[in-house]
Amino acid sequence: MTSNRIAFVSAIGLAILALFMMNGAEAATLNNAVVTPNDSRVDGITEMQFSIDFDDSGDAITLNGIQVWFEGTGDTYDLTCAGCSGGDPDGTYEIVGVSLPAASSLVASVGSDTIEFGFIADVEGGDNVHYPAEGDTEDSGVRVNTLPVLTDDAAVSGGGMPEDTYTLSVTYTDADGHAGTVSAIACDASDNCEDALSLSTDDSDVTDGAVYSVDFTTDLGGDITVTVSATDSYDNAADDRTGTFTVDTETPWLKNAGVSPTSAGEADDVTFTVTYCVFEVVAGPTVEVTVGAASAAAMSAGASNSDCKNGVDYSLDTTVGWATSAQTVAFSASNSLKNGDDVAGDSVSINDAPTLTTGAAEKVDDNFVFTSSASDVNSDDGDAFKVYV
Repeated sequence: MTSNRIAFVSAIGLAILALFMMNGAEAATLNNAVVTPNDSRVDGITEMQFSIDFDDSGDAITLNGIQVWFEGTGDTYDLTCAGCSGGDPDGTYEIVGVSLPAASSLVASVGSDTIEFGFIADVEGGDNVHYPAEGDTEDSGVRVNTLPVLTDDAAVSGGGMPEDTYTLSVTYTDADGHAGTVSAIACDASDNCEDALSLSTDDSDVTDGAVYSVDFTTDLGGDITVTVSATDSYDNAADDRTGTFTVDTETPWLKNAGVSPTSAGEADDVTFTVTYCVFEVVAGPTVEVTVGAASAAAMSAGASNSDCKNGVDYSLDTTVGWATSAQTVAFSASNSLKNGDDVAGDSVSINDAPTLTTGAAEKVDDNFVFTSSASDVNSDDGDAFKVYV
C-alpha cells in the first residue's frame, strides 16, 4: 500500500515538473520591425520596405510564411528571408521579388494618415505569431502626403495704371489630388504690403496642374512684387513663387467726366467737369476739353476730390457753337512729365428753335394761302415748317 502511494505521488510530481518545463519554454517571436524610409513624411509614390526578425526560440517548427498588413487597407505583402538556410526559419524577413508598395496604397487617407502596420507569422500546426500583438498595429510615424507644387512663376497682367484691374495667375499641382489654398501678397519697393489675395480655379483636377487666378486692384505704385504661396491643407508647397508688375506713378488720368446740359442754344452756357488724378503729385497739370471741331479749351482747377489719388476737380462754363448734329466731347490731361489718355464725355447738341411772326391766311379762288415770317439764329439751317388746319 505504501509503495503504491509513493508511486502515485511520484507520478504527480513528474507531471507537475513537466508542466513547469512546458510553461517555461520560450515561444517563437517577431522582433525588430523596421520601416524604410522612416521619415516623418513621404510622397505618395515613395516605395516602402518593411522587415521583421523571426526567432523560433529553438523549437523545431515549420514556418509557412510571414506577411505584413496595414491598418485601413486590405493590402498584405508576403515577406522572404534572404539569409535563411538549411531549413532554419530564423532570420530577417522583408519584401523581395515584387515591386515595393507605394506609400499612398498603405493608408486609408493620404494627407493626414500615418502608416500603421502589423506582422503575422503562419506556424504550421501551432499558434500564429503576431507583431506587435494579435489584431494590433504599430504606428510608424510616417505620414503620407505629396507636397503641392507651384509649377511656374506668378504672372500679372493689366493696364499699368493705378485704378486698373490686374489679373494674377499661377499653376498649382498636387499629385495626390488635393485642392489647393493659394494666396498672394503684393508689396512695393518700400515693403508696403496689402492684404492677402485669395486665388481660385474652376479646374477640378489638380494632378496635372490647374491655373489659379484672381482679379484685383491695388493702392500701391511703382515696382510691385507679388509672392504666391500654397498649401493642400496638410503641407505647404516647398517653394513660393513671385511675379512683378509696375503701376505708373507719373501719368495722370481723368474720371467723372460731366456735361450739363447736353442740349442747349448758342447763347447758353454749358458746364464741363472732370476730375484730374495722379499717383504722385507732379508739377504743371493741364486739363482741357475739346468740343466737336473746336480748339481745346483750358479748364480751371477747383476743390480736391478724394475719389482718386491726389484728385482735383476741373471745370469750364462756356457757350458752344452750333452744329448740324451732336458734337463729341473729349477731356485731356497732362503734366510736366506725362500725357494722360483722353476721356470722352456725353455729346452736346446746340440748336435754337426758329421764331415765327406775322401769320396770315387768305382764300384765293378755291385755295387757301398761309404766310408767316420766320427767323433762326442758327442761319436757318435744318429748319422745316408745317401748317396745321
